[in-house]
Amino acid sequence: MSPLPELNKQSPIAVVAAGRLGSSLAIAMDDAGYNVAAVSSRQPDHCDWLATHLKNTLIVEKAQTAANLANIVFITAPDASIEGICSVTEWRSHQAVIHCAGVLPVSALDHALRSDAETAGFHPLQTFPSPESSDRLKDVSFATEAQNPLLFEWLETLAADLGGSSFRIEASQREAYHASAVMACGLLAGLAGLAAEMWEPLGIDRADALKRLIPLLRATVDALEEKGLPAAITGPFVRGDVETIASHITATSKNSAETGRAYAALAEASLHIAREQGGLSDQAFESIKALLSDENQT
Repeated sequence: MSPLPELNKQSPIAVVAAGRLGSSLAIAMDDAGYNVAAVSSRQPDHCDWLATHLKNTLIVEKAQTAANLANIVFITAPDASIEGICSVTEWRSHQAVIHCAGVLPVSALDHALRSDAETAGFHPLQTFPSPESSDRLKDVSFATEAQNPLLFEWLETLAADLGGSSFRIEASQREAYHASAVMACGLLAGLAGLAAEMWEPLGIDRADALKRLIPLLRATVDALEEKGLPAAITGPFVRGDVETIASHITATSKNSAETGRAYAALAEASLHIAREQGGLSDQAFESIKALLSDENQT
């Protein structure tokens, strides 16, 4: 395998298949003083948008054109498309090819490896609601997988320059890591949706209920940041209030059998964390666990 040339801020970078993540990453790297030489998007309207936000970057429609102009290439397509994009692109030695997927191993880039390029993974633990989400990369953790120590060091520096930090991840660890990310993001949003739907008997629709729940959700996130776990957990599970929990199971099951099971499953899985506060007696713990277990088995 050919050695990489010196990697620094002046190394030409390409971002391929730039959607919300790729566009945000390209803008953030440009703002941090990195040499973003080219960005590709198959959407002409998005190319026009990128051109207004990256004045010194060549915006192109073809991934190959962008890759030809860079020593470091980020493939920021959806997970299912990354291996395909990599396999139809011609790579050269001295290039570094990096995907930004969470669950996908770096072996998805083996076509580039066979072309004598280096490969890596660089996944920001963040969600990107729009292409203008570059500010969301601050304080973010980047799961980084790279066999080449110089490439890993460059990515570690990039993470710091973007206002975040990196940590090393291995291919075998990716599924658990990504499941954790989905639990903390997509499933959390889904859980908020279920909570909002519980307001229907009050004559309040889900959208209105969600707005009313947002301050509580925000305060909970603040508590997690300020106090950590288990202190941020509140409610009947830390008090050992068996009767209240039983009434919740009845109410959630009345909403739907799936909602009832979701409440019980989440509560049972996290009960050990609530117990760490020290206010839950052994008897109450066993009573609550049995109640939740019975619901999960129905």
